[in-house]
Amino acid sequence: MKLRGKAVLLFTAMTLVPVLIAVTLLASVNLRAARVSEQQLQAAVLTEVASKPARILEEVELDATAVAAILGRAAAGAINDKDALESVRALMSTRDTVDAVRFEVPAANVSTLLRRTNSSTDVPSAPEALRKLADEHNVAFGLIGPGRGLVVAKVPQPSSAEGRPPGYVVVNANLDALGPALEEIAVTRFKTRDVRLLIASQDGQVVASFGAPGLLPGSDVKSLPIWAVLPAQIPTGKVDFVSEHVEGGAPMVGALSTVPQLGWAVAIWRPQADAYPSLTEMKRNGIAVALGAALLALLVGAIAARGVTKPILALVKAARLIGQRKWREVTIAASASGGDEIGELSVALGQMSADLEKGEEEIAHQAKLRGDLGRFMSKPLVDAIVRGDHPLALGGKRAKVSVLFADVVGFTPLTEARDAEQVVALLNELFSVLSEIVFRHEGTVDKFIGDCLMAVFGAPASQEDHAARALSAAEDMMRFLETANEEWKEKYDVEVRLGIGVNSGEAIVGNIGSDKRMEYTVIGDVVNVAARLEAIAQPNQVLVSGATAALVGKKFPLRHKGAQRLTGRKAETDVFAMDIE
Repeated sequence: MKLRGKAVLLFTAMTLVPVLIAVTLLASVNLRAARVSEQQLQAAVLTEVASKPARILEEVELDATAVAAILGRAAAGAINDKDALESVRALMSTRDTVDAVRFEVPAANVSTLLRRTNSSTDVPSAPEALRKLADEHNVAFGLIGPGRGLVVAKVPQPSSAEGRPPGYVVVNANLDALGPALEEIAVTRFKTRDVRLLIASQDGQVVASFGAPGLLPGSDVKSLPIWAVLPAQIPTGKVDFVSEHVEGGAPMVGALSTVPQLGWAVAIWRPQADAYPSLTEMKRNGIAVALGAALLALLVGAIAARGVTKPILALVKAARLIGQRKWREVTIAASASGGDEIGELSVALGQMSADLEKGEEEIAHQAKLRGDLGRFMSKPLVDAIVRGDHPLALGGKRAKVSVLFADVVGFTPLTEARDAEQVVALLNELFSVLSEIVFRHEGTVDKFIGDCLMAVFGAPASQEDHAARALSAAEDMMRFLETANEEWKEKYDVEVRLGIGVNSGEAIVGNIGSDKRMEYTVIGDVVNVAARLEAIAQPNQVLVSGATAALVGKKFPLRHKGAQRLTGRKAETDVFAMDIE
């Protein structure tokens, strides 16, 4: 995006931010009011929903208790059995809630079903758990299936009948009427059918529902988002919860309340857009206001941005000329600017272009140095030379160094049996890793001689432990071959073996050659001895001179092989072999 466009956006943002903050604050205040109103409405609806099953069960319990009282009078001898049965049938004929009852005395194996005339309703025997609750509370209720429950009333016994087995009256509690009742509440209270009402038992099973697809009586409700606010066990006391959650990608607002006398819970939830209509309207108006403010801000911003960005665009042109290295044109563009802060910046750009021109020449010089030296020396040494700590002028000096020669044993037969491309590729891979090993121990790759590498430790930067570094590098080279030969055997059908010679002593180090072509190298007898040791080394053997062995002491596993006369030398040289573990 261009600078002028950014300036327009800045002015637009400066205008829009206060508007958006105001709209947000107003929406927040409206949301709190809408929440309070919705919570009050839902609390009232929950109370009404909770009263429905309580009212149904209360009527059934009253009928069951009345039947139990009649049968209790018969057991006490106050009325005869025939009159008692007639009284029970008369009661059933006048009540809509009861059309059949079962009288049972489990201990005496007595179970009698009494029906209203023309009724085929069956009443199952009471589970033992409900009978125990009836013993404690005289009447008990429990679910026996989806939409079905049982009310068990204990038949009162006269004091004279102490020790007699207890009897019970069992009555069906039909909860099917709860569904239509919930629908009536939803339509009456909310004027819409897009609301969910739910009654669930203590174990999380649906008793009745409305507006919640798939939640039929008997379904499990524990996975519903609104049910997550409840603990695993529904509290025995009266507890109310408010829930804002997401269902099917739509934000919902709802409430949940417990029904202590039943151990149940009732819930209601509906879309937030329906619950907070005033908030939705305010958001719509707020968006309209924000859009109007944005259009006004864009108009004002375009006018203001043009005046601000014009001199800046001149600086952009100057910067572009700097990128094109048109130094003289940059100076002209800078001097043509005004005398304010932008003009001062233009003058500074002109000065910067001159400094960049000089800096570019220096960077090119250093890049060439790093490129040339990086092929032979470690990065820290290259950095030191570039900084000027080690001059590259012609000349030399004496220094104590260790020289390492690493040569491929049996290279000539290898080259005769393979394509030149394969030989070159193999050597490139080998020398790349050997060079990295030298650099890792802060040595310098002096030169490559055919299939041989010459490395120096202790120059151009002095190193007290140059001998140890050279032997550590030799160890790493041999260990590298152990793993690399597996790949080369598969890739080139060849196994590379190295012969390595290491010698330490004083040598002349420096830049040898001419002003146009020079080479940093090491010369002296120390180099010759190292080369002779490499020449007599067996495949995968490291031979070390006595001078190097004396410098490293017992730091490396060196085995004395005795004094040997090397080619071109009159005096014998102590030779050690380094055992690679």
